Amino acid sequence: MKQLTLLFVTLFTTTVLCAQNGYITGRLADDSGQPIAFANVVLKTVTTDSLIRGTTTGEDGSFSIDCGDGTYNLVASYVGYERPGDLGTLTMNAKQLETVTITASRTTESVDRFVVLPKQEEVQAAGRTLVLLDMLGLPGLKVDVALQSITVDGGLAILQINGKEVPVARLANLKAEQIKRVEYSNNPGTRYLDRGASGIVNIILKEREDGGSIVAKAESALTTGFVNGYLLGSYHKGKSEFALEYTLGYRNYDSVPYELEDSYLDVARTVTRSQRTNMPFWYIQHTLNAEYTYQHDDSTMFVASVQDDFFTKTLDATGSMTETDNGTTTNQSMQQHNYSTENLPKLDLFYTHKMPHGQKVEFNVVGEYATDRYENTLSYTNGTYATTVDGHGYALSGEGVYSKQFAKMELRTGLQYQHNFAENEYTLYGVKTTMTKDNAYLYAEVQGMIGQKVGYSVGTGAKLLNVTDGTSYQQYIRNLSIARLQWRISPQWSLSATSQFTPTLPSLSALAPVFQQTDDVEGQQGNPSLKPSELLSNKLILRYVHPKGWYAVATAGAMHHFNLIVSTYTYDPARDLFVLTSQNADLWQCLYANGQVGVQGLWKCLNLSLTGMYLHYNSEGADFSHTKDNFTAAANAQFYWKSLVAGANFTLLPQWTLYGENYSVSEMAQSLYVQYRWKSLTAMLMWHCPFNPKGYRYETLGLSAVHPYRHIHWTANNGNMFVLGLTWQMDFGKQYRKGEKTLQNGGYDNGMVR
Repeated sequence: MKQLTLLFVTLFTTTVLCAQNGYITGRLADDSGQPIAFANVVLKTVTTDSLIRGTTTGEDGSFSIDCGDGTYNLVASYVGYERPGDLGTLTMNAKQLETVTITASRTTESVDRFVVLPKQEEVQAAGRTLVLLDMLGLPGLKVDVALQSITVDGGLAILQINGKEVPVARLANLKAEQIKRVEYSNNPGTRYLDRGASGIVNIILKEREDGGSIVAKAESALTTGFVNGYLLGSYHKGKSEFALEYTLGYRNYDSVPYELEDSYLDVARTVTRSQRTNMPFWYIQHTLNAEYTYQHDDSTMFVASVQDDFFTKTLDATGSMTETDNGTTTNQSMQQHNYSTENLPKLDLFYTHKMPHGQKVEFNVVGEYATDRYENTLSYTNGTYATTVDGHGYALSGEGVYSKQFAKMELRTGLQYQHNFAENEYTLYGVKTTMTKDNAYLYAEVQGMIGQKVGYSVGTGAKLLNVTDGTSYQQYIRNLSIARLQWRISPQWSLSATSQFTPTLPSLSALAPVFQQTDDVEGQQGNPSLKPSELLSNKLILRYVHPKGWYAVATAGAMHHFNLIVSTYTYDPARDLFVLTSQNADLWQCLYANGQVGVQGLWKCLNLSLTGMYLHYNSEGADFSHTKDNFTAAANAQFYWKSLVAGANFTLLPQWTLYGENYSVSEMAQSLYVQYRWKSLTAMLMWHCPFNPKGYRYETLGLSAVHPYRHIHWTANNGNMFVLGLTWQMDFGKQYRKGEKTLQNGGYDNGMVR
């Protein structure tokens, strides 16, 4: 049996002294320096040898155990290799005097992630995971409990449970008591660059044994058509786990006012329009997922899941329009009927195997089939314009990953591949299109430590994309790269720098050459000649955390987009229409500085944070050049006590974004919530837009010389909207442990021009 060595930040011997509300953190390795992944590490009392609590080491051999006042024995045993039995009480020699730490901080920051051990009082009050995440105050992480949304630095967040990607509904309905730790990264690495992800939230659950649970949740607004439903049943027995999940989303909004001011300018034709419309809509979405997990042992696991999504949406709008076309003014009534439906079944197969010497392989295969229909009829007094598209297609995706842990670094390499086929029939035009996309992505990354305080992460990938419509063929080859350095200046201060290069490839719909007339003024058409755009992003983050919970984060960054893909209008004299197409512009640049200050656990019951950001935009094309400056601010607060938690999320100053020739503002998010837990029942009352009775407001300005415009609309049904939610969970039998699926492949792209 190999001798075990413990590498820590400061020394302790067989006996461990722990202060109140402290944590013991460390790393477990064998005598060759290889990390021991998934080993059991437990604290036991010195006198009676009774178990206090335990954990398992991560893939890099690291672990963390929270403990109260006292003296303990630390004991480790293998899990995942051969089973030599209990290793007994661990002792260390004098050379390790500089490597053991006992710290009262619940958050550990490394080069690729933050690891947070939630406080007991937070867990007790939060009840559900989404509320708990809202309380953590992690840099760049924005959680809106009322809207059930999670973003990282304003972008896509990959949500996982034990490394397996899940929808936000699964995360929102997970009990906080099941959480061992939260792993958060605002540096998702090379693997997720191709998906455009800004960060990862990974919830690691406590170990569980046989048994099951039933979770039922219902949310409904008190004054409008707003309903969410969720039902999960799961059971684990021996090496198998079965889960059946159903999610419902329903909206029926009758007050969605629009104010539209448009101009279309050319020497041959000049049109101005002023429209006032109400666009009520309803939609319903059902998602059904059945999952089977087979855990052969601690090192090998297989997961199979079958999912189906059903989505239907209808919009019926009425309004009026005043139009001046080359000096002739008309007043017209307007009606629009829009209907869309989609069915997307999916099969997902996953396999992982952990091997000796810190090695691991993962394989994932996903198959999706889609059928969809889109109908749109727009009627003015002087004409009717209709579009009907029937589509179907499929996507096959696969990924394989190999990783290897070394003494002070980790290597990961992988290959992703996706084949996508879409066929769309534009019924009213008598046109049928077929498009095929093959996307291959090969990547590798390494991360590790330089000395004791500097961590690094470097990765690069090659992306090959082939697109064909049967007559023309496009091939793109691009590089994706990322580099990050993280300097742990002191226990309170850290500095990190990140640089990444990412291409954005055209979608199938942007490449489709089909022309569709929208009305007597507009049309739209794809552009098969589009080139990929390329983003170079650089970011510097300075973070300070005080032992008493006060913290501050300062961020400065620059983003440069070359050949950005933008939507532009040009006048087509042959059709006498203004046609919307996608084009490559020259440059888009954003310089920003962000500051966040806050406190966690003030008086052991209050979290507060305030964020402000300054942004400077520059957008340039062949015939345009625009600059804009913006300052945005937001505030967040939670109060928690026993089983009660109350939270508030407010946008104080909205964020405007310039992209191409469009200048748009994010919604003025305002929400309050109060939640109370009683035994197996959790009740939550949410209040949307308490100070904005018009509801969420969206505004977009067009800066184009050909098509300047100003569009404003409100989801008025959300104004002053109260939503009551009830969640009930019943656990039976012994509790079980979830598996670890980390791979996710791309989804189906329908290629439809609408």
